[in-house]
Amino acid sequence: MRRKNNKEIEVDEIFPDQKNAPGFHQESMEGMLENPIQNKIFWFLGVFLILALTVFGLRVGYLQLAKGGELKERSEKNYLRVVNLETQRGIIYDKDGNLLAYNDMVEAENLRKYPPVGFLHVSGFLTAPEKEGDAPRGASGLEATYDDILRGAPDKNIEEVDAKGNVIEQGILEKGQEGKNILTGISMGLNIKLAEAINDTKEERGFTGGAGVFMDIKSGEILALVSAPEFDPNLLSKKNTSEEINKLIHNEGKPFLNRAIAGLYAPGSIVKPALAAGALLENIITPDKKILSTGSISLPNPYDLAHPNVFLDWKAHGWVDIRQALAVSSDVYFYEVGGGYQDQKGLGPWNIKKYFSMFGLGDKSGIDLPGEQSGHLPDPSEKQGGRNWTIGDTYHMAIGQGDVTVTPIEIVSYAAAIASDGVLRYPHLVRAVVDRDKKPLQIFSYPPKRVLPISPDIFKIIKEGMRDSVKFGTAQGLFNLPIEIAAKTGTAEVGGTNTVHSWSIGFFPYENPRVAFAVLMESGPRQNTVGATYVATQVIRWIADTGFLSKLDNDILPK
Repeated sequence: MRRKNNKEIEVDEIFPDQKNAPGFHQESMEGMLENPIQNKIFWFLGVFLILALTVFGLRVGYLQLAKGGELKERSEKNYLRVVNLETQRGIIYDKDGNLLAYNDMVEAENLRKYPPVGFLHVSGFLTAPEKEGDAPRGASGLEATYDDILRGAPDKNIEEVDAKGNVIEQGILEKGQEGKNILTGISMGLNIKLAEAINDTKEERGFTGGAGVFMDIKSGEILALVSAPEFDPNLLSKKNTSEEINKLIHNEGKPFLNRAIAGLYAPGSIVKPALAAGALLENIITPDKKILSTGSISLPNPYDLAHPNVFLDWKAHGWVDIRQALAVSSDVYFYEVGGGYQDQKGLGPWNIKKYFSMFGLGDKSGIDLPGEQSGHLPDPSEKQGGRNWTIGDTYHMAIGQGDVTVTPIEIVSYAAAIASDGVLRYPHLVRAVVDRDKKPLQIFSYPPKRVLPISPDIFKIIKEGMRDSVKFGTAQGLFNLPIEIAAKTGTAEVGGTNTVHSWSIGFFPYENPRVAFAVLMESGPRQNTVGATYVATQVIRWIADTGFLSKLDNDILPK
């Protein structure tokens, strides 16, 4: 069969169409005509493949012959490395959203910045990176405790590097995450005022150092924490010489020591409220029984009968009951209820230790700062300078002398426990993790450490004695303030010197306690009449003048 153009009709061109092929399934393409593949398509494909193979061969030849040596050297000397890229460290905020630690770009360098005064031992500072590309890590303060949260995770790049250290190629291996922000309970204004009062008193009155803590009684949040002396933490954000760093390290004032949580001090008379609570609970004394203080008590000296052992009061107070003894801080009263005298039974050293411990003395508070130390409470199982325990050691323990040591953070927790009728809380600085808009991502919860097994009636007596201390006793410096305060003072002798530690502790407002405080001024002249109570007065006056208490709950964290 031929076409009109005389070309033969190929066999594969003869197919029935869909009209003359009944029974085919058109949906399956049955009965449809197909067009044959034309020969010229095969010709074009062949030409394309030949050209592609030619180009590939030329490229391979070029790389092998012209660049082969260079590529061989590159493969032998180059290497791959993973590089961490520093991400933004999280910000530390005070309770109102003010910056306590933040990042600042200075001369193309990302520096960590801090307030210059008053916050070294709260915020802390960073260590230098161990190697290039590593992020700095927290070395002290909140920077150290919450380093994993603040630091985040770095971006990771993979780089090809030649023998000279030049980066040839690079790419992203793993995406990092910026550090998260933390919100504290610290009030920047209160902390600045506390630091100012401590530093001024230290310089003007000859103290070697000082520390102060103000705490929210209801939550355990630390509102202010200061240790002096200190230094500007921004100094460590810069490139300093080893001489400058060594000068700080070897400074006799020990500015790296956080005295608020790691300074160990004899407490003196500030332990007397705890002793009074134990004596009342154990029925050693009744609230109204009076003891005579003539200025001292004497005990026979078994080694020299002609010279009895005399235990002095700081003055003769006459007849005092437990409230008056707390107010005027009678040593004789607490010698007798602590260790016993004549017909007056005493608690004894083991019970004294029991009740001191109950209030958290001699134990770490658990605050969220690194380096906390625990105080020490002696007992008769310990040798006292190579000799056995005596009644004199019990007397000294009863008034916070001898081998008794505490930290200011232990003491502020103790003061808060008295104010709250026995609720001993965990003091803490950080309240929440927050986002860039200061909205909470995680709010921390701090349940009470324990509730003391002491009745509210006993606490009422203790608090009345502390209020009387402000009204007519040793803490009268706190009386003429717009806020009613309950307080206890302490003057602890520093062994072998003519210096003393000055303490002032307490809480306010008296009728509805909200804030507890502890202020220590370290190693000042014995004859000094200005010390910790003066510092507390300056700070509490600022609190009254600024309306701080009325704004205490009005911060950025939702209630």
